[in-house]
Amino acid sequence: MIIGRTVRVLEDTNRKEIFSKNHENRKIVVSIFYPADGEWKPEQQAYYKDLYSPCEEVFIERYKDDDEEISEEYLNNIKINSYNDAPIAKGDKEYPLIIFSPGFGMGRDTSMFNVERLVHEGYIVITIGHTYDTTVTIFPDGNIIEQTTLDFGPKYEKLFEKMNELKDMRENDISFVIDELKELNKNDSIVKGKISLNKIGVLGHSLGGAAVMEAGREDTRIKAVAMLDGAQQYFDLKEDIQSKNFFSTPVLNFRMDSIDYKSAMSEYINEIKDELDGEEFKQKIVKYDEVLNLKINRQKELYDYLSGDKMFIKLHDAEHHTFTDRPILLRQEYINGKLKTEDAHRAINEVIVRFFEEYLLQEKNDLNSYIANEKLISSVDV
Repeated sequence: MIIGRTVRVLEDTNRKEIFSKNHENRKIVVSIFYPADGEWKPEQQAYYKDLYSPCEEVFIERYKDDDEEISEEYLNNIKINSYNDAPIAKGDKEYPLIIFSPGFGMGRDTSMFNVERLVHEGYIVITIGHTYDTTVTIFPDGNIIEQTTLDFGPKYEKLFEKMNELKDMRENDISFVIDELKELNKNDSIVKGKISLNKIGVLGHSLGGAAVMEAGREDTRIKAVAMLDGAQQYFDLKEDIQSKNFFSTPVLNFRMDSIDYKSAMSEYINEIKDELDGEEFKQKIVKYDEVLNLKINRQKELYDYLSGDKMFIKLHDAEHHTFTDRPILLRQEYINGKLKTEDAHRAINEVIVRFFEEYLLQEKNDLNSYIANEKLISSVDV
């Protein structure tokens, strides 16, 4: 199957841009992926760099690293199956929708292994570029907006405040995109009449995982929520639990591993010990200690808060960015020397596809059986 991709700029006239000195209306760039017309034949192969059009050089500059053998030639030749502005599949069929929010600083189209699989399974997927959060946001006219500089304070005491601010901004972006679906379904040149407005699921990685969870809590139009190594330290659910204000929408919490304090802290120290020293090193450790304890406590809170179908699982030997295209872009055949990237992405795709099939499409499948028999995956002890 050939996949089509088109880019749209959506302007929210009800919100001002908080990270711009001009305080103009907030604008976000989205990519819309959809099944292409089966009779259409592309004139040339699609490449990953096409996702950065019309500024493909930004992609090369960001990921090129001769020391790591990530050459310009390699980056120029990463093939994808998504073609810009390809004609959409003929017919009157409406497609269920998945809205994707990427991790902090990540581009909207950096989980293509998953996006393309979802479209192949019969979904339309909209990926959101969270302007001023994403490292680089490229508009269709070539205008580039870089990530805003966040002041976390001298001892990172503002970290949670600032990240929660971004999480809330992302949540509003997601609900705004859902608001715009009626207009897209009515008048868009490509997806007009193609989106099933009563079958909307959300999917997010890292900070995007926290954002889609928050959006699901506030927006009843969202029927299923999937988090990929979501930043659950930014949830605060104590009051909701105490007041028995539980959340019944189905939730998938798919993590890179269990949150074990000792091993996680040891890994973090080894990661930064050669880069930092003195006071900055101490500040980082103190802040990470706080983050780890929050993650552990808030995962338990999240589990208690969910009153509907919920699934807490982990991918063995994975890293945070295993849930993205980053291992492909960095030529990592294996993750941690153990987990093959191809196998990891296969397992991630199988779980996500089965989850949305069961809880968004309401089609029973072998999700639980698959997880029980997949050696790379197991349940998380909460």
